[in-house]
Amino acid sequence: MKGWPTFVPSPDDVEQWRRWPNPNWCLVSGEIGVFDLDIKIAPSETGPAAERARRLVDATKAAIGQIVGLPPAELPLRWRANSTSCAVIFRLAQPCGKRVLRFVGPEGGDHAVEFLGRGQQVVIAGRHASGAEVHSSLLGTAFGDLPVITPDALNEIVGAISAAALRIGYNPKSSPARSVRENEPPYSPYLAVLKAVMLRRAEWVPDVIPVVPGNHAEWRVSSVELDRDLEEDLSVYPDGIYDHGTRRDHTPPSLIAEFAAIDAAGQITFAGAPIYEPEGAEQFAVVGEIDPSVRRPTEAQALAWLCRRLAGDHVPAFPEGATWSSSLPAVARAVGLSWRALEATRFFEFAAGDEPATWQADKLAEKADTLAALQAIDPKAFDRLEFANEMKAEPADLRKIVDERRAVVAASSPEPGAPVVTDRTDEAEPVDIFAQDDPAEISTLPSDCLPPMLHRWVRSEARRKGAPESFAALAAVAVASTAVGASLRIQPKARDTDFVQPAALWAAIVAEPGRGKSPVISAAEKPLRELDAEWYAAGKDRHDRWLAASQAHKKRPRENPDPGPEPAIRRIVVDDITLEQQVRLHAQNPRGLMRSPDELLGFFGSLGQYKKGAEGDRSQALRLFEGRPIAVDRVGSGSVRADQALMGVIAGTQPQKLAEIARNLGADGMLQRFLFVVDDGAERLAVDEEPDAEAVGSYRRAIRRLASAELSHSAALKMVPDAQIEFRDALAAISRLRSIPGGSVAWRGHLDKWGLFLPRIVLTFHALDYAFGLEDAEFGSVISAATVRRAVNFARFLLRHALRLYQTFFAPDAAATEARAVAGYLLTRPDHEFVTPRTISDARKDLRSDRRKLLAAMAELEEAGWCRVDERSGEGPVRWHVNPKVHVRFQAQAARETLERSRKRRAITEAGEARKWVNSDKLSKGGEGEG
Repeated sequence: MKGWPTFVPSPDDVEQWRRWPNPNWCLVSGEIGVFDLDIKIAPSETGPAAERARRLVDATKAAIGQIVGLPPAELPLRWRANSTSCAVIFRLAQPCGKRVLRFVGPEGGDHAVEFLGRGQQVVIAGRHASGAEVHSSLLGTAFGDLPVITPDALNEIVGAISAAALRIGYNPKSSPARSVRENEPPYSPYLAVLKAVMLRRAEWVPDVIPVVPGNHAEWRVSSVELDRDLEEDLSVYPDGIYDHGTRRDHTPPSLIAEFAAIDAAGQITFAGAPIYEPEGAEQFAVVGEIDPSVRRPTEAQALAWLCRRLAGDHVPAFPEGATWSSSLPAVARAVGLSWRALEATRFFEFAAGDEPATWQADKLAEKADTLAALQAIDPKAFDRLEFANEMKAEPADLRKIVDERRAVVAASSPEPGAPVVTDRTDEAEPVDIFAQDDPAEISTLPSDCLPPMLHRWVRSEARRKGAPESFAALAAVAVASTAVGASLRIQPKARDTDFVQPAALWAAIVAEPGRGKSPVISAAEKPLRELDAEWYAAGKDRHDRWLAASQAHKKRPRENPDPGPEPAIRRIVVDDITLEQQVRLHAQNPRGLMRSPDELLGFFGSLGQYKKGAEGDRSQALRLFEGRPIAVDRVGSGSVRADQALMGVIAGTQPQKLAEIARNLGADGMLQRFLFVVDDGAERLAVDEEPDAEAVGSYRRAIRRLASAELSHSAALKMVPDAQIEFRDALAAISRLRSIPGGSVAWRGHLDKWGLFLPRIVLTFHALDYAFGLEDAEFGSVISAATVRRAVNFARFLLRHALRLYQTFFAPDAAATEARAVAGYLLTRPDHEFVTPRTISDARKDLRSDRRKLLAAMAELEEAGWCRVDERSGEGPVRWHVNPKVHVRFQAQAARETLERSRKRRAITEAGEARKWVNSDKLSKGGEGEG
């Protein structure tokens, strides 16, 4: 319904609606408020995650009921029978902005509790999209009987819900910025320009999205109106844009670029929503178009159209690559503001006796840009100035001065040497420099990162073993890669035919004992071990017959014919074995072998890690990663050679043992060739349920099919052009991770190996697509873009684990360590827009006497996008502007930092009390000793 927030139904409308079949009835929040419990668990769902979610629903209702004075059973509710999702409804003492609390459980699963209180709609009766009937206790409740909550009570409820979620075991999840803007002046120049553009939203927004302008603060556009299959709407406010569906803020040009089309004349029209899919950490990334003919504007084109709409056709085109942040001076001019005046006026530091209130009419006209900037940055200060001016005998019309000046500025051409802004509030996202990320980042697999049937197997095994999905995923992919082995090769580059890779990977799971490593690995390798046992039994029988015939031939060659060469025993899995023995097996099994030691330390031990001359064995073992020829010469045992020796590895290890390995194996690249997943530390219970029989059977058939099939191609497999581009872009992004703040030499060495890892993962996923397919399916001769995209998603997930591991076990430089400490402090002080060396040294006292160390730490934060230099002196930076996005993205880390600082302060206080107790006998005697 167009304009639903302000639509007033007539009696005829209501009567017509009554005759509609199964209509949905909605309330618009404002006088009423709603706590929407977006915690969707079906009655049939079982297990720890489902039970934890049900406890969260009950705890949320209890928290609300306690503060409004009602038992949970008597709260005004909307609910449906097939889900725990529900809503609590009440009256508001005054309208309040939307609040969103997001939580993630140790088992994964993203839940939210949303407060709706200013123009959002909520269904209270009708039928849900699932087919379930929506029930409401409001039908028998008078409006005046609803409980009332005040803003203070709302804050209490939000705090109580957050505390209850933490007690139950949920972690707060980094949430997008609040969608209802409640910023108080003075505004930054950046926000002042944004507000000036949004105050004129009626002049441009209706051309971009299907919205009906009105005087209400929030313009709401439904996902249906945006032609997309998402649940939540998009909101346009007087000072910004927030998309509840994709959970992100928009700048004006990003809104235009996402939803509009541009024609040859540069005109903008609404063109519907693009295609959204998960990509990396972003759940709703724009990945394509429903209609390929749609031509979306670039950000530069969107900026040009926007500024022409606001100021006129004289605005020139923006250079390619222009962004909202870099173009703020030009956007400011389009709304009649001088960027230089905004920058100069931001702190209102006027000379004594020369404040704006003292200016006469001629100076007010001369300082019109400053007045306009003051009105934009601090409307309250401008109102006070206007009041003071009206008290004069001959007052000037300040608003007329400002309006006329803004019209002149908007109509003017760009100033020569106009400033360019590169680091502003919508700058690139700050880099996560902490090792202790949100547990969900390393425990919850992203969507479309595994073949669907393999993902089902992973979920089933992880739940029944009480282990993270990451354990089962890495183990299964490592086993599949060995099953493929050297039977296939991939050509990673489009033209370089000399560079090819097989499929085998080295993988390890890092966790304390009892965390499910071994059971998961055993389940993953079970199909290969079964096949290995079958091959060994059949091969040994042939070998035993050959051995008997060979011995008989030696004794009586005339009577017994020569049985010929010794038959090979086909193998694919080996456990504890020396390098010499393994090379012999490789000579008989050129497709490759999988090493599956009980402990990773044992694998290195078998390579002579603890004996003299170990380096030689390790350097030989590195050849096994590449599948190169290998020969081992030993005094007394002779020489053994394999022309193609390829090895895959899957093992588990404990953190303390990995720390020991890391100290000794950081130099030769052995450890950097491993793909690791690390435990998230979340408590899980093994779920007593039937295995997913279809997934288990499909996985077993797929692994056996890969290991048994003769898939050899005369030429290496290639990627289709689109896949090649995605593959190349992914490698480029991985390479850029070398510059992550505090990255160690070992971390950079690991990243260098991704030119080998990523092709092998792609090849393994391509083979798995075939293995999970129909029995008579043809093996694909080229690799699709969808397969590469899925492999890249899995690679991104593994890189999160790698970053955690290398930050934990390989010490970064001192500057990076200090930078993390300073960053933790900044997260606890969201009130600090600017910091100085004094601010930092007060928080980090060991930096007081070492300015060079302080500046090095701040340089790390600058590089990571946490801050930018705002003011310099001859000795270097003297003030930094803190990127406000850090307080949005790292909310969970801020909570951890606050709790840790509180714990430390409490421990210090308790230690002081204990010291008093130790000295209590002296204190009681006035400090006098005995005797």
